Amino acid sequence: MRTFIGIELGEKATDELSRFQEVLKNYTIKGRWTHKDNFHITLKFLGEIEAESITEIEDAVKVAAKSINPFYIKFDKVGFFKGNKDMRVLWVGTEENPFLNKLHDNIDEELHKIGFKKDERKFTSHITIARDIRLNIGIEEVNNLFEKQKKNDILVDTVFLYESVIQENRRKYIPIFSVLLK
Repeated sequence: MRTFIGIELGEKATDELSRFQEVLKNYTIKGRWTHKDNFHITLKFLGEIEAESITEIEDAVKVAAKSINPFYIKFDKVGFFKGNKDMRVLWVGTEENPFLNKLHDNIDEELHKIGFKKDERKFTSHITIARDIRLNIGIEEVNNLFEKQKKNDILVDTVFLYESVIQENRRKYIPIFSVLLK
């Protein structure tokens, strides 16, 4: 099963991002939009795992989360990962947050102890909102539009192991377990 450790955003934040997608659709030449049910922050991509390893992964995540109290994060700005002619991934980032970084680092370390490779790139907290997208405005204008959107704080109090599956011709993320922060 294809899996990752992540954070849910909650209904208000999900609705905010969905409304922002609707605004951006007016400036879109082409692209694929992330379904609002799939908005999340990935803390650690695990890839293919065996079902037998779920308990060990859950134990590692519990250890990683036990010293972290619930905290809030905020949306920051819109960015993208480059593709050939398009923006391969268009995302909304969150403000730098020491608690979120510590949670990521703890999870990375505890999963490394049970055989997962450590992340090579610096953790960048973001929510993918579109893929393979081409807009008729630049990223600065996109951020100007995003500035006008209402943004609430997002409570982070639970970490999930998700399975990524294709159902009914669309990607879905199914929670396998959850771990509450301290």
